[in-house]
Amino acid sequence: MSRITTMGSPAMTVPKPRQRSAAERARTRTFALSLLAFFVVLAALDLIITGLGSPPSYVPDVVLNENTGVPPVPTNADFPYDRGHNLWAIVLLGGLGLAGLLLCIRDIVKKNDWLPFFASLGTVVIVVPEVFVDIIGMVYYPVSDGDHAFDLFGRQMGWFILAGWFGAGAFAVSTLKVLLTRPKAKHVWVFMGVTCLSYTIFEEILVGFGGIYHYYGNQPMWWHELPIWWTPCNAIGCALLPAAVAYRYQHLLKGWKASAMLLVVPAGVAAAYAIIGMPSWIVVNGDYNWFVTELAGLSTWALAIALTAMILNVFLGYEPFDPESRPWDFSETDDAAVPGETAAVVEAHAARVTV
Repeated sequence: MSRITTMGSPAMTVPKPRQRSAAERARTRTFALSLLAFFVVLAALDLIITGLGSPPSYVPDVVLNENTGVPPVPTNADFPYDRGHNLWAIVLLGGLGLAGLLLCIRDIVKKNDWLPFFASLGTVVIVVPEVFVDIIGMVYYPVSDGDHAFDLFGRQMGWFILAGWFGAGAFAVSTLKVLLTRPKAKHVWVFMGVTCLSYTIFEEILVGFGGIYHYYGNQPMWWHELPIWWTPCNAIGCALLPAAVAYRYQHLLKGWKASAMLLVVPAGVAAAYAIIGMPSWIVVNGDYNWFVTELAGLSTWALAIALTAMILNVFLGYEPFDPESRPWDFSETDDAAVPGETAAVVEAHAARVTV
């Protein structure tokens, strides 16, 4: 191990990138090209589908308010409230959340592991950034005097929003459980693809019910009921980013300290939207032409792929585009320890220099 000394500077170790083999570089290029191919297909489908017809016929035309310069908030006259549909959604999603929470309680009893429990409860706190996201992203919840959970930012929110995010705890916990198995990078990418597809189907059904919540404004990528630029924002914000933070600090988030997930999960949603949702937010709040609108939605997806790669690398230690890469093992790691599986793996994967 080479040593470099600096006068007056404390000693510290820094990683030096290792030389990757030709085979590793080749499979990394191939995998990166496969992700690029996915994006090209997504872009082609979007331009074809939205070019033929978008948005749904029941959505009011985009008309900008004279004072604010953005589409006005709809009313129940535009999107009527449906009590029956809301009750069904509350019962089903609340039941899903409760079932998931009971499984997390089993982990507490059998393993004294509180992390999944608080990750599940953390999704309920998403209702706070959700209201802001709905305002700027233009989602309207029909209101009813008999369905009034809370008010925030001038919006009345019903009990569905609480039940919905409680049920979404399944996404956060399942992602954490998958990461704890230390899968290969390719399996994480596939899992995120499945998560995005599941989330899209999940929302298509809910919006399609009618009378629960609806999108309005100049939404990009409005293929059917759900403008699918929302998909990666929620999949990364609710599932991947909080789960990655939990994985990275699992050796610290023991017992009551796991309650930090009550802040980490909603912060993950807020961060994901701030990082990748901005292009779509801009066009949603205006009256842009079709191509600019779709370009913004596709930009959100491109940023989502980049953000996913960054999360895999920064929090988990993956080479994100190397399909055979595995994450750091933090299960028994002290906070001051160098990330790695074993000393042999660390030596093989990173030559270290003492400064």
